[in-house]
Amino acid sequence: MKIYRYITVLFVMLFATLALYAQDKNFFIHTVSKGQTLYSISKMYNTTVEEIAKYNPESAAKLSIGQKLRIPQNTTNDTPVTVVNEEGKDGIYHTIQSGETLYRLSKMYGVTPREICDANPGLSTSNFRVGEVILIPRPVKTIEVKSGNNEQNNNDKKEIEIVATHKVQKGEKIEDICAKYGITEEELWAANPDVKNRKIKKKMVLNIPAPRSTVKPQEKKIERELTNHEIFIKVEEYKDSINNSRVGKGLRVAVILPFLLDSYAPGEQGRMVEYYQGFLMAVEELKNAGYSFEINTFDSGSKDKSLNGLIESGQLDGMDLIIGAMYPNHNKELAQFAQKKEIPLVIPFTSKEDEIFRNPMVYIVNAMQSYILPEVTARFCETFPNANVIFVEDTIAGNKKEFIASLSEEFDSNDTPYTTIAMSNITTQETMLPTLKELLKEDKENIIIPTSSSAKTLGSLLPALVQADIIDTLDIPDYKLFGYPEWQIHAKDTREQMYDVETYFYATFYSHYSLPEVTKFQHDYYRWYNRNIQNIYPRYGMLGYDTGYFFLLAASKYGKDMAEKINDMEYNSVQTGFKFGRVSNWGGLVNKKIYFIHYTPEYKIEKIDFDK
Repeated sequence: MKIYRYITVLFVMLFATLALYAQDKNFFIHTVSKGQTLYSISKMYNTTVEEIAKYNPESAAKLSIGQKLRIPQNTTNDTPVTVVNEEGKDGIYHTIQSGETLYRLSKMYGVTPREICDANPGLSTSNFRVGEVILIPRPVKTIEVKSGNNEQNNNDKKEIEIVATHKVQKGEKIEDICAKYGITEEELWAANPDVKNRKIKKKMVLNIPAPRSTVKPQEKKIERELTNHEIFIKVEEYKDSINNSRVGKGLRVAVILPFLLDSYAPGEQGRMVEYYQGFLMAVEELKNAGYSFEINTFDSGSKDKSLNGLIESGQLDGMDLIIGAMYPNHNKELAQFAQKKEIPLVIPFTSKEDEIFRNPMVYIVNAMQSYILPEVTARFCETFPNANVIFVEDTIAGNKKEFIASLSEEFDSNDTPYTTIAMSNITTQETMLPTLKELLKEDKENIIIPTSSSAKTLGSLLPALVQADIIDTLDIPDYKLFGYPEWQIHAKDTREQMYDVETYFYATFYSHYSLPEVTKFQHDYYRWYNRNIQNIYPRYGMLGYDTGYFFLLAASKYGKDMAEKINDMEYNSVQTGFKFGRVSNWGGLVNKKIYFIHYTPEYKIEKIDFDK
């Protein structure tokens, strides 16, 4: 009886496994890369964390770089269907297999190589490789129209390729729509035979045909298989042919911030006004350098209001760049609009924006921690290749578990020695020196890292380490302290001790009066506005200047090629640096720039920029 039950269970498990893997054609394989979490992966593919965990149970416990995840496609009756994203385009996800090329994928899915490239702005020759996931757009639809108005021609039909749809906005004219898509009125009407009397109305949806001048006969005439390199060259030539650059032209920019003109919120208003003042300083400096701008400024209002009224008014149409806003609901509305109109959207403040995972037009300045920590970990191991690490655990405020876990995983992979001790072992005078003597190594660079960034932790640890150095009777090896961005706020109370211990911390933004670029900005700001910049972090005036200068210059120089070329631009920031990378081939860009700030024994502050 027991054997029968055992065999029955085995058969049930076998059939369940076979049933699961029989659906593999409805899955694609995602390879986890730096900074990705289950949440961010679920947002990339418009699914849920629970759905991913269902098919990858091990992922719920731990997610590691290089791990393979089976992601289900939306399916009906075992037939893949399209995944619709927020800008209205649709497609399916495909994991590149060995031997596949852009040309072969285009034939497989019935789309052109250029359409695949357009759906994956981050795709290039270098990252078209086995295991990479790309979005395959749905083939463009065609409609049949009669080529004549008399009866004898009623059977003479031809196909028109429809490449997009357009929702008519209030006050929009036929000539505006035709100019936007580079088509003639006759081409537009031929693609919309059901429009009566050739009259358009607000919210009417029109088919947009492929312009006859941009039909790609060369793709239809290809008799041999083009290499990926050849295809990407053709894509770049096409981009150049439609005049992406705006050098020498006036850039139209919208700045959307919560100035809160209809309410009283002095703290928030002060920050937004200061940000805008710094932004205007950047505009003036670039104008003096020969660049031209049309700046359109809008008050987004409080977070309980919607920006749809502003969007529907048409005032943002035709912008080359949008900067803003502050609140997540406003940024979501702007992101959807920006994607539809193909306008770059720079979000300077919040990092919690889901739109970045499926919207190639979004730039996040203040990056999510999951994307920053791998950068910090890599730079730490580069800076201290011979490290011996002591984690000091503060049981009162251990708020950096993600960072400690990221470092520990890296240490395990490269055999960096580390240990964890309680804060009391160092802050208690009787155990302080014996503990350090036991843990510090003569042949290593000893780095002490607290597990908390709080002012209380730093205020307890620093004096103890300084005291240990002063009263050292056991000849203990030298040591350094490493920590967190928040320490620049606490530095005004602990600066002398940070020099004494030789302290490092990482930061995504940093300003200090001793740095020449900071001194110059503060002097210029006072000259402009007859007041000093607020002593808060980040400094909003500096943030406005940095984002304004960097993105206005990048958009002016590169136009629609900005995403591909933005990291080529040299810029010496006042506070916030920039180094962008896409979250996926079809997603937006996140700022991964970090600095290490070093308080040297010579009582100087060194701002370490790893990209110089």
